[in-house]
Amino acid sequence: MAGFDLKNYLDRFPEVCRKKFGRTYNYRALEKKFEYLRSGKHWLVPKHVLTLFDPSETPFAHYWQKPDEKDLERNLKEQKLYLAPLGADSRNLVQGLLQVLHNIGIVSLVLRFVHPDWFAVFSTPVVSLLRVHRESTVDLYLTCCGELRVWQQHFGLASVAEAETGLWVFHELTMAPGNSEQAAQARAEFEDDIWVQRRRWGQVLRPFRQQYRALKLARILTEEWPKLAGKIAGEEYERLLRCAARHHGLRLGVKGAVEILLDRLVENDQITLEQKTLLRRIWETRNAAVHPDRSLSSEEVEVMIDTIERLCLAWDPNR
Repeated sequence: MAGFDLKNYLDRFPEVCRKKFGRTYNYRALEKKFEYLRSGKHWLVPKHVLTLFDPSETPFAHYWQKPDEKDLERNLKEQKLYLAPLGADSRNLVQGLLQVLHNIGIVSLVLRFVHPDWFAVFSTPVVSLLRVHRESTVDLYLTCCGELRVWQQHFGLASVAEAETGLWVFHELTMAPGNSEQAAQARAEFEDDIWVQRRRWGQVLRPFRQQYRALKLARILTEEWPKLAGKIAGEEYERLLRCAARHHGLRLGVKGAVEILLDRLVENDQITLEQKTLLRRIWETRNAAVHPDRSLSSEEVEVMIDTIERLCLAWDPNR
């Protein structure tokens, strides 16, 4: 099976537009019309925004309501918006446009044609394909554009905007009613592409990995994926055991070292015999998590996490 080729879908943009809208569009020509706004010598005026809803130029009126010209005139006269030069932080530019245009989709249209190298259309299907999630709308849009830049570079496209267009075409070809065998094959290529899936699942997992420490992350995963949750909790348990072992001048790299350590903790009244039994049991749970022929229930992992939190966290000298 051939790998996923985003450029191939970008090339099919005219085909999809002809089928969906009854005509084609020349986005490159429209970018040229907006190019002078990159000089920083001209501010945004209503005709710029309204051009993006001209049915002879774009299909965007199918997705967003065309802004009222009088409202645009008033808002853009009160606050003159220059769209260049782009600073290191584009957040202020996006927020400034959002205050005037009141819709992140329309904001994205303006930015996509003024700065196609950096911005794309805020497309719900594309956001879903990328698996991007953020709490605020502005963060979501900027993160989406940043992720599209990675896709652009990987697939050798000319701009961030082209990467979004290619993904939109892919979505249209594969998700429209009456999907063919060809569409099913395209979806399979997408799902089987390791680079693509790494990027998508990185977007899903990275926020959790950055926000939560090991035991809380393990607890989140317990119900859905107990073996993985057990591996994460087991690694944290072993780390804490090593902290305790160093404190007592022991090494865990030899057979029976864990049992020796638990005995030493009992001797020093750091744990009771009953607690030693619990700690030995969760070491067995840890072993079950790392061996492929052992099953592990979510309840076992929950007990493991509870025990580590109650008995072992105090062993970490940096906590």
